Amino acid sequence: MALALKDSGLKIVLLESGGDSYDDAMQDLYKGRLAGIPTEPLDVTRLRYFGGTTNHWSGWCRPLEPVDFETAHPWPFDRAHLDRYYEKAAAICELGPARFDALEFWQGQKGGEALKALATNPDKLTTAVFQISPPTHFGERYADALAAAANVTVLLDASVLSLTPAADSDANQRRKAIAGVAARTADGRRFAVNGRVVVVATGGLETPRLLLQSTAVHPAGAGNEHDLVGRYFQDHPWIARSAYISFTRPDTNLPLYFQENSLPGATIFGTLASTPKARALHDIGGFRIWLAPSNRSQLGLDSARQLADAASEGRLPDGLWNHIGNIFGDLDQLADRGYRAAFGSKDSPFVDPPKPDDPIVGAWVDLNFEQTPNPESRVSLDQSAGAVDAFGQRRIVLDWRMENRDRRTASRALALLAEEVGRLGIGRMQLLEGATELDKRWPARLTGSRHHMGTARMANDPALGVTDANGRVHSTENLYVCGSALFPTSGYANPTLTIVALALRQAEHLAERLTKQG
Repeated sequence: MALALKDSGLKIVLLESGGDSYDDAMQDLYKGRLAGIPTEPLDVTRLRYFGGTTNHWSGWCRPLEPVDFETAHPWPFDRAHLDRYYEKAAAICELGPARFDALEFWQGQKGGEALKALATNPDKLTTAVFQISPPTHFGERYADALAAAANVTVLLDASVLSLTPAADSDANQRRKAIAGVAARTADGRRFAVNGRVVVVATGGLETPRLLLQSTAVHPAGAGNEHDLVGRYFQDHPWIARSAYISFTRPDTNLPLYFQENSLPGATIFGTLASTPKARALHDIGGFRIWLAPSNRSQLGLDSARQLADAASEGRLPDGLWNHIGNIFGDLDQLADRGYRAAFGSKDSPFVDPPKPDDPIVGAWVDLNFEQTPNPESRVSLDQSAGAVDAFGQRRIVLDWRMENRDRRTASRALALLAEEVGRLGIGRMQLLEGATELDKRWPARLTGSRHHMGTARMANDPALGVTDANGRVHSTENLYVCGSALFPTSGYANPTLTIVALALRQAEHLAERLTKQG
């Protein structure tokens, strides 16, 4: 946003809590408590220094789908409204042309001739193409441009503690105003920064934290008149190795799906994804499936684990004879694994080490899917004794929850893939440990994707969302939120490209608004 406004004539102050590199003391401010579904510790899912979490992101980029804007939790505008901002966002993220699913275009690039899509039933699955950013570390990449901008001041070591109300603003007013922010340095110096507009762009976890701590604006927290700040937390649930496909032909190769493909000006890969028809027919969310090639069969190992788990619980697993067949078919793999475990060896006499030119015999199935917005999935301030950081600020509690619809999304995604794998004659697919009971429980290896979204959602109605379509907090004249906290829904695509697109749209809105005001 600061980059987009650097030629606007407006005076911009950009406050960054951390410095220009990683610091343990600053990172400690991100610690918090987990409740609900277990996921990674909060201080390892993001970074608190200039450039933020782009300092360790994977670079995977894709726009949200048009259908993502038209669900039971609609966005205030449609996908087409964001298209031109997506094009600009692609350039900022250093991607190729924003022609993600134009497969003929990519096939026409040097090295793209072999990138063939599977002929899936369009009512069930489609191929969704992702682009990969270098990845762009925003702080490092754009620091010089910000430093050269005469109207932009970047303050490092400037941790915002709270939003401060304007002198004539009252918590009981229907529409309040913000004077600025109260901040401090790591060594304890306190200061204020005031402005005509304040934009909170601190991610899906710290945005609700800052709003909730700003009780001088409103007793329940800035923008929290309807108890919506922090609610509807969403991540992209990830089940790695949820299934395994044994290929009919041992030399099957699907380069579009199996690898990152470097083409002139872009790096792309394909996934298998949900279609609008499948989502509507089965009442499920979006999903994407990543196929990871394997040159060693894994079915026997997984069947042995499932038999052992069932025996420990005094029961027989579903598909007993299939499991026994898998074990006998992969006795060499089981002997190899047992030998290496018993003797702590990297090699064994039972299986030769894999070679780069070994044929691909199967593929692991990784499932990443959209979470249904749930008001009980939320971020709140931790009121436990001692739950404060080094600056005396309340830490947060993340209570991540999912619904039965999310179980249906995960199980139906795998069922649709199995149907298509069989119909296309590619091979046969077997659900692996934990993925066979998605209707009852989540597997232990389910985790999030570090995509924190939805905690200050947009909506036209103040009773349904924290901000309006421009990201302005409904109950204030001049307080805005930017970032993935705004997302009403999350789709299945990684959020960074949409975050940047929204920031560019918001910058355009602010430039127009403030220029008109003079």
